[in-house]
Amino acid sequence: MSSLSDGNLESEQWLMAGNAEARQLFNNPLLKKDIWRTIEDLGLKVNEHYRVLTINFQPIKQEWLKLLTKLYVLVRSQRKISPLTLYSHVQHVMKFSQFLEQKSIFRPEQINNELFEEFDYYLRSLKLSLQSISLHYTALTNLFNLCRQEGWLEVNTYWFKGRHKNLTPNNDEIKYIPEEVWQQLDQHLHHLPEPIQRMILVIRGTGLRIGELLNLKRDCLRQRGDQWRLRFLTEKYLIEDELPICPELVVVIQEQQEYIRENFADKYENLFASNDGCNSYKPAARIMKLSTFNRWLNRLAKRYKIQTKKGEIWHFQSHQFRRTFATVMANAGVRDLIIQKYLRHRSPDMQNHYKHLLKQVLGSEYQELMKETKYVDSTGKLVATHKPKNPITEILRRKMYQITTQYGECHRSTIKDPCQTVNACWRCEHWRTCLDDLDALKSDLQRIEKELEIAVRLGMVRQQKGLFEDSQSLKLRIQGLEDINHGD
Repeated sequence: MSSLSDGNLESEQWLMAGNAEARQLFNNPLLKKDIWRTIEDLGLKVNEHYRVLTINFQPIKQEWLKLLTKLYVLVRSQRKISPLTLYSHVQHVMKFSQFLEQKSIFRPEQINNELFEEFDYYLRSLKLSLQSISLHYTALTNLFNLCRQEGWLEVNTYWFKGRHKNLTPNNDEIKYIPEEVWQQLDQHLHHLPEPIQRMILVIRGTGLRIGELLNLKRDCLRQRGDQWRLRFLTEKYLIEDELPICPELVVVIQEQQEYIRENFADKYENLFASNDGCNSYKPAARIMKLSTFNRWLNRLAKRYKIQTKKGEIWHFQSHQFRRTFATVMANAGVRDLIIQKYLRHRSPDMQNHYKHLLKQVLGSEYQELMKETKYVDSTGKLVATHKPKNPITEILRRKMYQITTQYGECHRSTIKDPCQTVNACWRCEHWRTCLDDLDALKSDLQRIEKELEIAVRLGMVRQQKGLFEDSQSLKLRIQGLEDINHGD
C-alpha cells in the first residue's frame, strides 16, 4: 500500500486500497462532515458529568491531516474509546496543525525528528504544563502508530518513545493537595452546602475518580459481615466494583441518601445531584458536571483565601483528591501493589495476590495499626471500642477527623460549624483518649498541679478555678483509662 504523499486526496490510490473492511471505512459518509455528534454519529455513550456531544475537525488546516484524524477517530470509536478521550486527542492534533501551518509544512513527508523537536520547543513556548505536553505526545504517537499499522501513512514515532513518561513535574507543579491547603479546606468546609461537603468527604476518603463519585447510585452501600463497602461503576473499565470504607464514611453516605429521599423521593436514583443557580444550592434531579464540582471548590478557595505556603490561591481540580489519597497511603507505608489495587490501577489477575499481601502488609506496623483501641470521654467513661477491619480503611478513618489534637482524637462530626472549644480539648465531650495517651495525660496532670500550686500561693483565684477544673478532667480520664488497663 502506498503512503499519502500530497494534498490531492482523490488521486491517492491508498484511499481505496486494502481489504473490504478498509474500503468500508473510507466510504463512510462521516468523512465528508467536519462536525461529528458523539452519540448519533459514533454511537458512543456520553458521561453525564462531562458531556462531550460533538467533535469538531474544522480547525485542522491540512486536509491530509484532517482526513487521517477523522479515520483515527472512526477506528478508535469502534473500540468504544470514551468521547472525552477522542475529543482531547483531536484537540492535541489541532495544536500540531497550528504548528505545521506556522512552519509552512504542507506535505507529510516533511515530518521528521527535527520537526518533532521544534514542536516540543513550540509547546514549551506556550508555557503549557508538562502534563499537557505529555498528552500531546501521546495523541500524536497514537495517531501516527495507527496510520502506520493501517498503511495510511508512514511516520516514524521513535522520537516519542518514553518521552511522555519521562516528563516529570518540577517542584512548582504539585499534583496533590498540600497539607496547608488541606487544613484550610477543612477549616472552611462548613461554608459549602452539605451535599457538596459530603461529596468532598467521600472523594477524599476513597480516591474515587470524579466520574465514579458523581455517578454513584443511591443504593451504593453494601455490608459484608462487619465490613462496609462502597459499590460503584468504574469509569475506565465500566464494570462494577466495591471498595472497603470506614464507618465514618458510611454515616456520611447515609445522611446523603436521606437527603436525596427527602428532596426527590423515588424519582432520582443517584446519590448526588446537581443544582440550579450559580451562587446558591438548590438540588436538581440530574448528575452534576465536573466543572460545577470544581467551581464550588474554587469559589470557596477564592472567597476564604485558601493559599499555598507561597501565598498563592490554590486552584482545585477533582483529580487532586485521588492523587492526595494515594500520597497519604504511600506516606503511611502501604505497599505500591496495595495502592494500585485500591485505586484500580491493576490487571484482573492481581486480585488473589492482593488479598494475600493484605494480610502481611506493613509487618510490625500493621500489627500496631490493626490493634483494638478503647476510648474514654471527658468523664472517664468508656464510650467506644474500635477494632479495625482493614488497614486501608483504618488509615482513612484516622484522616477523617477535622481537628488535629496534640494527642487523642477529635471525634467531632466534620459537617458542623467550626470548633468552639479549640485549646480546651480536656473538657470537650468529642475529645476521645485511649491507653496510648495515658503517659501524656499524666504528664499534663503533673504540669497542671504545679501551676495550681503557684496560683494558690499567689492568690490567683480565677486561675485557680480553671486549673482545678482542668486537673479534675484529666484525673477522670486517667482513672478511666487505668480501670480499662487493669481490666485487661
